Amino acid sequence: MKKTMMYLPEELHRFLAEEAERRGVSMAEIAREAIGEYRTRSETTPKHNYMAIVGIIDVPGPPTNDSERVDEILDEYYKVGGKWDQEHGLADPD
Repeated sequence: MKKTMMYLPEELHRFLAEEAERRGVSMAEIAREAIGEYRTRSETTPKHNYMAIVGIIDVPGPPTNDSERVDEILDEYYKVGGKWDQEHGLADPD
């Protein structure tokens, strides 16, 4: 194992310390878990391409000009716990 030092904003450090205390583990263990989860998530998240948006717009009614809000639609779809996570078993369905 390699030793690594990092700087955290006070609020993240406080959260990490409180979580470590609550769980009875080291702050390093929680950081390793978080980094491992991030790595797994980043490896399973597809690279964005034009096909990524096919079928994600699920709005009843007549067609709208969603091209004006495509960033908002993609952010909502790919957010943590969003529809992509749900479809891939990474979050509970709404």
